[in-house]
Order: sequence, then C-alpha cells, then structure tokens
Amino acid sequence: MRVSVVIPAFDTQATVGAAISSALWQTSGDLEVVVVDDGSRDATAEIAGSFPEPVRVVSQENAGVAVARNRGIAEARGELIAFCDADDVLLPGHLEALVETFDRHGGGIATSNCYWLFPNGIHPSRMRYKGRFPEPARQRLAILEQNFVSTMSLFPKALVEEIGPFDSELAVAEDWDFWLRAIYAGHRVALQPRPLALYRWGSESLSAAPARMDEHAEAVLRRVAERDDLTADERQYLERRLSGPGPAVLGRNGDEALRAKRYRDAAASYTRAAGLCPSEPRLRWKARAMRLAPWLTGPLVRARQLRIEQTVGFGEKHVR
Repeated sequence: MRVSVVIPAFDTQATVGAAISSALWQTSGDLEVVVVDDGSRDATAEIAGSFPEPVRVVSQENAGVAVARNRGIAEARGELIAFCDADDVLLPGHLEALVETFDRHGGGIATSNCYWLFPNGIHPSRMRYKGRFPEPARQRLAILEQNFVSTMSLFPKALVEEIGPFDSELAVAEDWDFWLRAIYAGHRVALQPRPLALYRWGSESLSAAPARMDEHAEAVLRRVAERDDLTADERQYLERRLSGPGPAVLGRNGDEALRAKRYRDAAASYTRAAGLCPSEPRLRWKARAMRLAPWLTGPLVRARQLRIEQTVGFGEKHVR
C-alpha cells in the first residue's frame, strides 16, 4: 500500500464525514484511511465507523492531537503518510498531485497548497501559499520564521522512525515542531502549488486560540535555541525573535490598528512583523503598502481587507 491518510478527530461529528468522504474521492486508489477517534464525546466514532474499507477507525482516550497523529502513523500500513484534519476537505486529485511532487523531488516532504475555507466559502485571494516558496537552501531559516509546512503534507512513514514522533507535550504547534526537526535533520520540503484542498479557518479549532498558539510557538523556538548545530545567522535570528512579540502577534496588532483606523500604528506593526517573517507575502505586502504614507494608503488597505472578510464571513472571533 502506498499512502495512508491519517485523520485525527475529536468531537468533529459535524465535519468528519466530509473529511473521510474527500479522502475516498481521491484519484489515487492505492490508499487507506485511518481515523483516530481521540476520545470524542459526540457521534464522531459512529460516523467514521459507518464507512466501509479502506476506512479503519482506531479509538483511544482523549490525549491530544499529537498523540492522535502518532497513533494514526503507528497504525498505518502505507509507505507514505498524508494528513487530513477532521474539519478539512481534500479535493479530487490532491493525493495524486502530492505523490507526483514527492516522487519528482526524490522524497523528502511534499506539502500542498489549499484554499482557506471560511464560513461563507472560499475567496480566490485567500490561499495557504502565495508568492515564492522557501528555496531548499533557505528552509532552515524560513522554518524559524513561521511554520511554512501545511498539515496537508505527505512524507515517508520512516521519517518518524528517524526524527521521532510528534511531541505529545505540545497541545498546539506540534506540527511546526515536527517539520522543524525534519528540516534540521536534512530533509527538504517541496510545494505542490495547486490549491487542491480546503483548510477550514474557524473559531472552534485548536489553532483558534491565539494566546495558546503564541505560548507554544515560543516554546518550540526556545527549544530550537538550545540546539548546538545552529548557524550564526540562525542563532542571531532566534535571539531577535525571542526578545519581543512574534510576527503573528504583531500581525494581529496591525490588523486591530487597521480596523480602528490607527494607520500609523498599523504600519509600524506590519513593518516589524514583516522584518521577522519575510517569508510571509501578506505581511510584506501590507508593510510595503503602508510604510511611506500610512494616512494615505491605510484607508485603501483597510477597505480591501474588510471587503474580503465580509465576503467570506470572517468575523472578530476568527484568528488571523
């Protein structure tokens, strides 16, 4: 068997059926689907169990997403592992394109572009990857700036044996820690650029708690700072990054200032965020657009952002 699709699920009765169905839509037929019910209190296990082979359901007491990912990998029979979270959707051709990217680059990790799925649907300007993807030679530094690897990725099961499993002490950012360890072990990430999946950007997922995300992101980076194989540039970057707010915090501060029409404050936050995370096109664009004359360009940037958010149903409860 070539591919095992691992779906960790906790209290996802409203979406897990669509996630499983989307895995079964795939044009790549040599696969299985392993759903890990992480102690759900709703009908998640029953819904997943209603699907026939090649779907298998394994259940465990609630232990968190990292443990659920590790259990799914351990149960997988495939040579390659592909993740699909229980509230996401894979479009037909997603796995076939990922496998082709993986094979063409001779292994490593293949990650997929996707549309953000908002309450009102998708918007063509809101994709996971826009602009340049970090080149292999820059990926060690880029993975310190942000987690540029989507959970919708494909990698050999043997990678876990090499670098270790997902860290069960991390309630969130466990995937960032895993990809970071893989890259620092010498593996590189290739992008499948077509958006052939839908990543649900909501207010109920683990990633929707910004303070929690910020705390775990800092924990990941502080752990990296203890490595003895960092280059001088990497160590200097980490010292700068850990000395103040990260780019996610600064980006949210910029968005808040932009909504309040405090354009000078917004420009300053975006500029600092882009300086810490130059691999993020959206931050770079906002910083450039507002750097010279924020009182002039700020209203235009604000109007554009609010127009798109209104279209997709992006409200105050949604995390940026």
